[in-house]
Amino acid sequence: MKQMRKSALALAIAAAIGAPAAQGQTTTQAQTTAAGDSATAQGGVERIVVTANRRDQLVQDTPLAVSAFTQDTLQNNQVKDLASLTALVPSLLVEPHSDSGGVHVYMRGVGSANHTELGDPAVAFYVDGIYLPRPQGATALMYDLSHVEVARGPQGTLNGRNSTAGAVNLVSAAPNTQKLMGSASVTFGNHHRIQTQGMINIPFSENVALRVAAIKDSHDGYVDFARGSNVPPGADKYGAQDQAGARATLLWKILPALRATFIADYYEDKGAGSVYLAVEPGNRDRWSTVIDTPGTLDQSITTYKTKWNWALNDAVDVQYLGSWSRLERSNASDADAGLFLGFKAENRTEWGQFDSHSNELQFRSAEGGAIEWVAGLFEFGEKNKIRFDIDRSQISEAALQQDLAAGNVIFVQPTVGQYASAMTFIQGDRQLKSKAVFAQGSYNLDERTKLTAGARYTKDHKFDRGGQNWACPNWPDNAPRGATVLTPNQVAQLVTPGTGLINTHNIGPGGIVTAATCGNTPGDNTADLKYGQATWLGRAEYKPAPGILAFASVTTGFHSPAIGDGGATTRPEKLTSYELGFKSDLLGRTLTLNLDAFWMKYKDKLESQVVNNTLQNFNAAGATVKGIEAEFAWRPTPAARISGNATWLDATYDSFLSCDVDAARANGQACGTTAPTEDVGGSKLKHAPRFATTLMAEHDFTLRGGRLTPRAQAHFETESFVGAGAFNRDVPGHPGVKQQPSYTTVDLSLRWEPLDKAYTAELFVNNATDREVKFDAIEVCTQVGAPCQPNQQIWAAYYNQPRTFGARLSMKF
Repeated sequence: MKQMRKSALALAIAAAIGAPAAQGQTTTQAQTTAAGDSATAQGGVERIVVTANRRDQLVQDTPLAVSAFTQDTLQNNQVKDLASLTALVPSLLVEPHSDSGGVHVYMRGVGSANHTELGDPAVAFYVDGIYLPRPQGATALMYDLSHVEVARGPQGTLNGRNSTAGAVNLVSAAPNTQKLMGSASVTFGNHHRIQTQGMINIPFSENVALRVAAIKDSHDGYVDFARGSNVPPGADKYGAQDQAGARATLLWKILPALRATFIADYYEDKGAGSVYLAVEPGNRDRWSTVIDTPGTLDQSITTYKTKWNWALNDAVDVQYLGSWSRLERSNASDADAGLFLGFKAENRTEWGQFDSHSNELQFRSAEGGAIEWVAGLFEFGEKNKIRFDIDRSQISEAALQQDLAAGNVIFVQPTVGQYASAMTFIQGDRQLKSKAVFAQGSYNLDERTKLTAGARYTKDHKFDRGGQNWACPNWPDNAPRGATVLTPNQVAQLVTPGTGLINTHNIGPGGIVTAATCGNTPGDNTADLKYGQATWLGRAEYKPAPGILAFASVTTGFHSPAIGDGGATTRPEKLTSYELGFKSDLLGRTLTLNLDAFWMKYKDKLESQVVNNTLQNFNAAGATVKGIEAEFAWRPTPAARISGNATWLDATYDSFLSCDVDAARANGQACGTTAPTEDVGGSKLKHAPRFATTLMAEHDFTLRGGRLTPRAQAHFETESFVGAGAFNRDVPGHPGVKQQPSYTTVDLSLRWEPLDKAYTAELFVNNATDREVKFDAIEVCTQVGAPCQPNQQIWAAYYNQPRTFGARLSMKF
């Protein structure tokens, strides 16, 4: 099956790249108002149609805090995935995570740190209106899109569960039944980056068309293997990427009132993933670390989607959305990142399969009446199974010093009397079954005033059957090197001396786990959770003048409760949001200015943190998030474009009884025994800087034979908290390790396009000043159980990519 997918992908890429080069339509939908076309032709701001309200609306007519970008805008800003979109969207942050192949997505300081099969994201991710439940889906490549739309704030009425912070929807470009067209591009960059992509649109008749697009993007890693690393020849460095995608879309206009779209979408990622780097490197190079587990990732997402539109009559149309998706993953990562020499912690997903399906039936009124409404039924199911292993081992201090003195590879292979242990989490049947009914209606009081109300009811059943957690054997964590005293039974469970070359596994990679082979009995994850939740919306809109929209809304949302290790469950997270918005088209539609003020109150806010080597879920009593967001786009002349956004944010916990894991260790205490529980009310949420802004400017210069366009973009943020857990204060003896200081990053590019627009050539540099920005700071001794001395702490964090540069050539017809 995998070989067939690889062959299909290769053929799609070859067909697309080898096709005559072209660029598809630059408008985001077939529907753009005549006024919008005129404004664009005269040098106005580009107008984009979005579907955040389940019907086609221009962004400026949509009473939501929503940002939208066309494929051309994404390409000019070097955006290839959700992580590289962050600077363009107010209050959006994406942090990587290597042991799951996924990401944590935050918006307005709200997100989910649970990237496992136990958790759900707080920012809902959609492709063509189809929900992707696993956070790994957010890493999908953005190519051949109509547009991307990012709605901020709770979207519970129309999108349902797990959209408390917002929703992201990638809308792929639709087939065109009128003409043959295509495009192709190639990008080269440092770290041996090569990206190729292409598209071909084939109209078979006035009623049938096929669009095929593909992309391949790869580059080397940027984290060097430091002296002492134990890696095989040719191993990829951490940070290396090898991604590919292919999509085929068939449009069939069956009848004048009935059309169907069929989409087959495939994505794969075979990179090395990310690795934690030292926050306090001392004399060491930050971009170098001792590795004994090279990063490997084999992840794929296969999705089949269909969309049917039927104009039932002049007053009502019906839409059906259906999908089936499978995510498969195996990967390995160096959890200790070489920050405690002579100790090895390796995280591995031996196998993982995540199947999901969805069905949504929508009924919508026609446009323009006094009453507009949309109603629907939604059904979603997910079945996950995974085996996740953690192996830990160490060598003696004498053996370590001998290797260091000789400059040898540090060979972490325990022998009798030394430390080795393993944990494995085997979840064979973890499922979710969800059903919902929703309706939203608007009443136009007059040409200027509209009132909207909506409601949704969701019924979920989440369960785990037969899930097991093993600790093999159940040895103490964080025992200083040489201080662990093992029982004869524990010694018998050690790996056989003299085996294991690079990877030493106590129970073997993917090996059979029993009480005899493990030296322990499993913990039971069996859980069964049923719950229902209603969400609702109320909104008023007013248009005081053409091109001006003001709105006020009250919306609610909820995040699904979590099932944790041992079958522990949480309460659902609930949210009420109050919002005032203003959108405007000014100066003959050469300037758009959008403002949004919000006040969001969370109850039972979900939190996740590693405690005692397990990912635990909690409910904070409450949190308050308030702020103001601004977006603008201005064309002072037809040749000049200036745009940007800014956010002022105040995101704090109202009350949350928790234990400060980091301060406890620094003070020689332990949560759950000697460390006190405190109320962190008033503490800032993670990834919630007080102020952030992005500014972009570009100008077209007409030269003989073409047009030259320099472009500059700068992003600035004030200090923010990036540590795990809820305590954002300094750690004793380690000031600033959990904070990211204020920073500015700069991106630059230079485009050339001849007068006949036969091609576009571009030079670019991202993070031009090579600014280091950290995400998700952790303490290694606690997080991975390294045998540190009492009170010892080693801090690590994920960092953004260093400076990258390259050149791109694209062609179209």
